[in-house]
Amino acid sequence: MAKGEEQQVWQARPGLLYRPLVDGGMIYDGESGQVHHLNATAAQVWEGCRNGATREELAAVLCSRYAVEVARAQADVARILEHFAGVRLLQP
Repeated sequence: MAKGEEQQVWQARPGLLYRPLVDGGMIYDGESGQVHHLNATAAQVWEGCRNGATREELAAVLCSRYAVEVARAQADVARILEHFAGVRLLQP
């Protein structure tokens, strides 16, 4: 992780439709016509991105919600954010 990246605010791209589900969530990207199905962990990260959150804040939510160790939560958040960025769900 580059210096300062932990304080970067991750923000969902405007115009995406999100629906929370019992076991996760769905994002519809009208621009690409794609639907993204999220598991519960990814949905928690997405909800944080909708409000603008740092990696540290996102990992803290996972730690409190799922009682996981900080290192595991940080790794999960990094992997999920990488995926969201790769499919253009986050603001540049």
